[in-house]
Amino acid sequence: MKFTFALRLGVAAMSLAAFAQQNPIMPPIRMPYPQLTRYLELTAEQQTGLFRLQAEWHRYLIEKQRRVGEVERELAQETNAKVPDPVALGVRYAELEAICREARDRDSQTMQNARKLLTAPQLTKLQTLEAAYALLPVIAEADSAGLMRAPVMGRVLTNATAVDVAQLIGTISTSYPGCRYPARLND
Repeated sequence: MKFTFALRLGVAAMSLAAFAQQNPIMPPIRMPYPQLTRYLELTAEQQTGLFRLQAEWHRYLIEKQRRVGEVERELAQETNAKVPDPVALGVRYAELEAICREARDRDSQTMQNARKLLTAPQLTKLQTLEAAYALLPVIAEADSAGLMRAPVMGRVLTNATAVDVAQLIGTISTSYPGCRYPARLND
């Protein structure tokens, strides 16, 4: 769900950017991430670089999702065949896994490239955000225990462990095309 929203947002932003270039009367596009821009004190060049990296990532996802759709249709056809060919099925499942792994690697590379745009003080602030993110399972438990009213899913996760929450959050935020199973924690 997060993937499709991000995908739609990226496509809409790219379409709007192309339209704005063709129609100079249109006001300039407001860059995304206004709170992050203020918090990290991003320059216009950094914002543009982040936007460019995200646009490239979304174009890549669109291309891979299209191929995943084709492979899944081929799998359905082969599965519904009178006598399914196990080799053909295996090749297609292997392709889905290859797409998934490639997408994970590409996402990691995109993140590394995005971080290269930041200065040392900005990277320190980003580490603060990462530390706060790591506290989400504790915040959820504090909410469940009635110690605070947190704007997270606390009460839903009453019986979840910190690892469960981390895996849930990781799964939600990293949905890659072709992936049928979550990544191993050591990947």
